[in-house]
Amino acid sequence: MVGVFSSRDILTPLVDLGGWLGVPTKADLEKKFVIVTDFNRMTNGFLIDSISRIHRISWNDVESPSQFLEAGEQDCVVAVVRKDGNLIMILDFEKIIADINPELSMEKYDVKVDKSVDLNQKMVDKRNAKTVMVVDDSAFIRSLIQDTLSSAGYNIIACKDGGEAHEKLMEIKRVATEENVPVTELVDAVVTDVEMPRMDGMHLLKRLRDTEEYKTIPIMMFSSLMSDDNRSKALSLGANDTITKPEIGKMVTMMDKYIFNY
Repeated sequence: MVGVFSSRDILTPLVDLGGWLGVPTKADLEKKFVIVTDFNRMTNGFLIDSISRIHRISWNDVESPSQFLEAGEQDCVVAVVRKDGNLIMILDFEKIIADINPELSMEKYDVKVDKSVDLNQKMVDKRNAKTVMVVDDSAFIRSLIQDTLSSAGYNIIACKDGGEAHEKLMEIKRVATEENVPVTELVDAVVTDVEMPRMDGMHLLKRLRDTEEYKTIPIMMFSSLMSDDNRSKALSLGANDTITKPEIGKMVTMMDKYIFNY
């Protein structure tokens, strides 16, 4: 963190992106640029050396990182794009901000000390019989959601993008049909990000609501960019509810509400 500045009357922290990444950067601050981001109800500035080009990229062109790139929770590459013979890495800015300022991170939330969550053994046992699919392209965020729900008792199926989630859910549908049981015997709810490679959350939501077996399964959208427009669109496509990413504390009670009709 190199300082703060005023952006549209908002006091905005300034992060030296090159410094955080551990790569050499230009010393002359007068010729540098700042990228201002707005997500998770936070505004941040990232100091960069220069701008090469601005590309408008379709989510269809965004790929999940390879296993080599996505090493785990500590990795900062959330997706990749192939453009003009180059492999462009998309950084996980949520992970960067959480690393720099842990006080603002969802990592601080601990479901085990949240008095609003029912953690008596009877309720935990009920959750133990339920499975939630968690879909997020950020290994960091995916792990936080998984830890929160599993700490309350839920079983988790984790997917790194909408494409993988859809493939797994279609396989679950096939198995359920073969065994002549409802899909809810195998998966009880889905919580998904909106912005993801291969297939975004809105597309995944529509595909599931167009599939007979998943017309009524609880689906929650969990996004850093849950604007009023995004929320309206998600609800119109059939989402049961939406959460903005800082509100991870609402995750378990919301899941209980739609799975157990509390």
